[in-house]
Amino acid sequence: MADQLQEMLQKIYDEGVNKAKEEAEKILASANKEADDIRKKAKEEAEKIIQEAKQNSIELDKKMHSDLKMAAQQALTALKNKVTNAIVLETIDKQITAAMQDSEFLKKLILEILGKWSPESNLVLTIPENKRQELENFFKESVQKVFAGKLQIDFSPVMKNGITITPADGSYKLNFTDEDFANFFKAYLRPKAVQILFGE
Repeated sequence: MADQLQEMLQKIYDEGVNKAKEEAEKILASANKEADDIRKKAKEEAEKIIQEAKQNSIELDKKMHSDLKMAAQQALTALKNKVTNAIVLETIDKQITAAMQDSEFLKKLILEILGKWSPESNLVLTIPENKRQELENFFKESVQKVFAGKLQIDFSPVMKNGITITPADGSYKLNFTDEDFANFFKAYLRPKAVQILFGE
């Protein structure tokens, strides 16, 4: 009887151990599978992050290259403009200012411009106050005769160089100052200067 009991206990024990062993193996297999799934997912995620980082790096590199190229182009254009302006301004401004301060040139300019109007025109000619003494006799001897006294001459303390002409009614005003001539010539000389300097 004791042997049978012992045998029964051993059988129950063996079945319990086998069952526990099977359960443990199932749990271990499930844990291993879950661990494999986690590793696989982590690897896929890591590869995705690396791929995105590579793509971002390529795009950033392209953008930086593009931005640098644009900045270099803008800097070069700005430099060309500065060089061109310096040369054109230096050449034109100095020469035109010098010409406008030359009384003989101013006399020729006045006669040339007034020669385009009818002697019957009723005009107002304004010149700088600092030219009054140099040009007063010229107006009496040359200009006033041609315009038969219909030309009013004003001397402006504000004007530095050049002349302005307006009809007596003030309906419009024509400026012939050093600044106006400089702007006029710059419009033509600037492209030519760029072509000479930079071959463009």
